[in-house]
Amino acid sequence: MTPKRHRPKCVHGQTLMMNSPCGKLYVTLNNDPQTQRLMEVFVRFGKSGTCASLVANALTMVTSYGLRSGMEVGDAVKALLGHGCHRPPVEDEGEMVNSCVDAIGRAIRLHAQSGQDTERITTHGDQTRSLGGHPA
Repeated sequence: MTPKRHRPKCVHGQTLMMNSPCGKLYVTLNNDPQTQRLMEVFVRFGKSGTCASLVANALTMVTSYGLRSGMEVGDAVKALLGHGCHRPPVEDEGEMVNSCVDAIGRAIRLHAQSGQDTERITTHGDQTRSLGGHPA
């Protein structure tokens, strides 16, 4: 694996509010200022202190480590989309969200598709693929 890139003191990104079976999630996605590629993901629940909040936080820490070590954004999305949980799915902007993990994957996909990240991804149903777009 590629060594983890240094985290700059100041980064820019966006925070998306996502509906999930566990309630509202706030997913913050920050880009590397030099490459404009997604480098870190943070999640906060509308309510904190739950086991799900702890697991989601750990999941985004590992995802961020992978992104800073060369993992493709499309691979992160593929790994997170579609996971279900014991609670029934909820709707978020016309899509059914199966779990908190699914909501995080959808937030990363939205970030990449919005042009906030230089790696463009496209989806066809549950299929996600990277279109590249890394700056030289």
